[in-house]
Amino acid sequence: MRTLLASLLVLVASTAFAEPYAVGSTLPPIELPDQHGELRKLDESVRAIVFTRDMKAGDVAKAAVEKAGPDLFERNSAVYIVDVKGMPSLVKMLFARPAMKRRPYRLLVDDAGDKTADIPGGATYPTVLVLDKLRVTGIENPTSVEALIAALEKPAK
Repeated sequence: MRTLLASLLVLVASTAFAEPYAVGSTLPPIELPDQHGELRKLDESVRAIVFTRDMKAGDVAKAAVEKAGPDLFERNSAVYIVDVKGMPSLVKMLFARPAMKRRPYRLLVDDAGDKTADIPGGATYPTVLVLDKLRVTGIENPTSVEALIAALEKPAK
């Protein structure tokens, strides 16, 4: 019983004090479903993550794709992830999910928000984590469509 209690305390303490990813952090291998329900795993080939938590940030990402083309993420070895934890279930089911399925590009969806909890920002403006073999080498919060496109199309260091 003591061992179980001690293990639970360690688990709670380690998650309660988790820090957001910062430059120098290494992301764990994250696995999330795309908008069609297919599981996708982030691997070392991913050069950038575009992350949003709300509609305004999502609108910037969507407009960037409209301007730069539906292969914006793919051609830049980037992955787009959305956290929809805060969205009411009915809105998710009736509006958001069907709209996501119509998008011509892949996006990964974190329904519970737990796998993306340590990604900073993502509300109001997208967060771009620049990666080198899952190690964060830069973090940007582009405030415009042009800035998001530029953040993704930077040459790899």
